[in-house]
Amino acid sequence: MTWTARKILKDLADADRRRRIAAAFWKHADAPSKAMTIVQLAKSLHFRDETIRKMPADKKAELLASRATLPELEQTLEAALMHYHTHEQNEMLGAFLDAWGIAHVNGSIETDDYTPPSEAQVRDAVRGLGTRFDARDVAIYLASLGLLMGEPWAGATWPVVGELTAA
Repeated sequence: MTWTARKILKDLADADRRRRIAAAFWKHADAPSKAMTIVQLAKSLHFRDETIRKMPADKKAELLASRATLPELEQTLEAALMHYHTHEQNEMLGAFLDAWGIAHVNGSIETDDYTPPSEAQVRDAVRGLGTRFDARDVAIYLASLGLLMGEPWAGATWPVVGELTAA
């Protein structure tokens, strides 16, 4: 199975997680990304840009989460997943990277000199960390990791996401 940001949010994240992921975007994204998203949301909702721009961050997060299936928001949703994991779920990221022996700073890989985990290593890490973190959060993280990091990460993580969601 191939995971996209829209599919991750639709199939793996419940409404509360979608809202938290969207909120992470509004909290941590750069100004040009936010401006582009405001334009896209305004267009899809038939609002003026200024109307959305003036909304509080939690309302913007609700709007973004409610539009998570729109293809034109794919890039925004990828950024939202990245910000959510690197800022809100960095303890889990750090635990997985530690399990795989990948150097990081608070869950953020700071070097290109590492070897991505194999599918077996991903599965072992999930088993080892399974009691520390919610299985749904782990599935979202692994699906996002494969999406954002590309191959060979996707080949190692996506089969394990399938196993977590089938259970």
